[in-house]
Amino acid sequence: MKAGLVSSAAFAAFAFFSPIAAAQQQALTAPADPAAVERGQQLMTTECGFCHGSNARGGSSGPDLTRSELVQLDENGKQLGEFLRAGRPDKGMPRFEFTDAQNADLAAFLHAQIYLNSNRRLYKILNILVGDPKAGETYFNGAGGCRSCHSPGGDLKGIGAKYADPVALQGRMVLPRGVPPGGAPMPAHRAPNMLKVTVTPPSGGAVSGTLVRLNDFEVTLYDPKSQQMRSWLRSGDVPKVVVTDPLQGHVDLLPKWTDADMHNVTAYLAGLK
Repeated sequence: MKAGLVSSAAFAAFAFFSPIAAAQQQALTAPADPAAVERGQQLMTTECGFCHGSNARGGSSGPDLTRSELVQLDENGKQLGEFLRAGRPDKGMPRFEFTDAQNADLAAFLHAQIYLNSNRRLYKILNILVGDPKAGETYFNGAGGCRSCHSPGGDLKGIGAKYADPVALQGRMVLPRGVPPGGAPMPAHRAPNMLKVTVTPPSGGAVSGTLVRLNDFEVTLYDPKSQQMRSWLRSGDVPKVVVTDPLQGHVDLLPKWTDADMHNVTAYLAGLK
């Protein structure tokens, strides 16, 4: 009986400390495949950096991925890939249909970041203001289509002074969702540019607001008119739910960004003092 209790206690201790051990192992293990890390970094920057930051340490609306238990326990992108395929639509995170190889590369980059975070003497601070401001202005006014919604003398006036950190500036440029860096804390449903939703029950009377939660069983929104949360149970397509993104133009541009265009536009915006 005593031996059984000891074994149960040992198993419980192992289950409790296994995430800690995994994180420690990531911190102690240098990247084995630099090429995979580089590919993962490119994928991170183009597909995920707008929310989580180009170094995965957190961005305008996404958390620090290096502290994620799922990332720390991931094995070659397996658990990460399963999570990405499901997404978190209730939190404004879309699904990502990456290949197994892409998931492995992304995991390699994230694990490398955990290693660098734990060994700061190895971390290199990179200067991202390496683009051509004139080329950035041309892209802003032309192929990027930015001028159709934004104006250097209007909403972007002085943005280079407002965001002295080029990384923060680039993050807001790519997808300005949520509270900007340095902004006053607020609930996610009150933050700027969050997903919007319109719910129309069978009885009619559509209700619109900020999307708080959406899954197969329910939909919840924040109603700015009543300043209250409102929820409906879902059964198939009832009630009717229509989600809109005020940043759809930015989302559509995400797969079109090249590294050169992104650096050029960042350099252009940094000069708008």
